[in-house]
Amino acid sequence: MDLRGGREGKGGLESGQPTRFKTWSGELVDGVPNGVGTATFPNGDVYVGPYVNGKRTGKGKYTFANGAVYEGDYMDNVKHGTGTMTYPDKGKYEGAWSQDKRHGEGTYFYPNGDIYQGGWAGDKKHGKGVYFFKESMSQFCGTWHAGDFRSGEWVFRDGSGYEGRFHKNKPYGRGTYRFTSTGNVLDGVYKPNGEWKTGNLTSR
Repeated sequence: MDLRGGREGKGGLESGQPTRFKTWSGELVDGVPNGVGTATFPNGDVYVGPYVNGKRTGKGKYTFANGAVYEGDYMDNVKHGTGTMTYPDKGKYEGAWSQDKRHGEGTYFYPNGDIYQGGWAGDKKHGKGVYFFKESMSQFCGTWHAGDFRSGEWVFRDGSGYEGRFHKNKPYGRGTYRFTSTGNVLDGVYKPNGEWKTGNLTSR
């Protein structure tokens, strides 16, 4: 059993977001952008929104040359606050940002139809969260650490489920399977590679 899900786009994207303008159409104070305007950049990116002392600060829209779009809060040129990022592969993140990274509570909609809703830290799933797998119609509810499943319950389409610990996205250590169709309970221990080691089957 392997719980690898979809992959997220990078919060700030590989190229980052430039600060040197190609063109600026908007308000200036002592030759520095202050207020709402439109900035274009040498790499083809475009930003529409407010500047404070020459830095993106406030709610704006940033369109990347590769097709990605961010709409939301900025502070001192980085995504900070709440906002929505649509990535080139059509994946989308809605939620909290800190220093250009997904950080706090947010929801990620994957191109394959999977959905994750919960905590983030440093651009990775972290803390309590729920991951819905579209293909299998199952969901994982539990705790994440630095992008990996750590503990919780994986509930299947028929209502059966596995509850326990995970390591590298696979069952590890003691865990329990509950089968809805039979009422049986399988309690045991898994090896680090996800293989069944030992346990007991209780029939109902």
